[in-house]
Amino acid sequence: MSNQQDVALQQRLSRGDETAFQETFELYFKVLVLFATKFSLDKEAAEDLVQDVFVKLYEQRDRLQFHSSLKAFLYQSVRNRCIDLIRSTKTREKHHVEIKADTDVEGLNSEELMLQSELQEKIYYSIKQLPEQCQLIFKMNRFEGKKNQEIADELNISKRTVETQISKALKRLREDIYPYLKAVLLAVSFWIS
Repeated sequence: MSNQQDVALQQRLSRGDETAFQETFELYFKVLVLFATKFSLDKEAAEDLVQDVFVKLYEQRDRLQFHSSLKAFLYQSVRNRCIDLIRSTKTREKHHVEIKADTDVEGLNSEELMLQSELQEKIYYSIKQLPEQCQLIFKMNRFEGKKNQEIADELNISKRTVETQISKALKRLREDIYPYLKAVLLAVSFWIS
């Protein structure tokens, strides 16, 4: 595709031209899937990831600003999503290993397992009570391991907003969880004495 054709396609996309979106999809989908598989993704995961990039392209078509060619934009978007996916997968695996190490069932008695399960339930319940955006930002930061600037870029908000929302979430968790932990510590000290 020539540079002029690329620019014309970008302009048509920005105007919301459905056929331009379809042309872009047909032109780049397969090659972007192959590109994504270079990041050690299986074909199915690569296809899902590229489809997500196209969905985002479609949803944000009227707000997108191309700093380079459409082709470069698509490749960069797929590359960034691949890196995010790899990073979040590694973070999840790390958390699973840490949780498994922390919850060695053989070393815990039934009371400890119960307390641990209740605490986990309280934490998840408290997170669900957060406003939707606050909840999303907190999960992206704590569960997906994303940095504040990454979240800001992905959600198209300021880094300061991300920091404020994480701070609100942590405050809420402290308020919700502290009374429970205080009660547990009192109960444990009662059991010990």
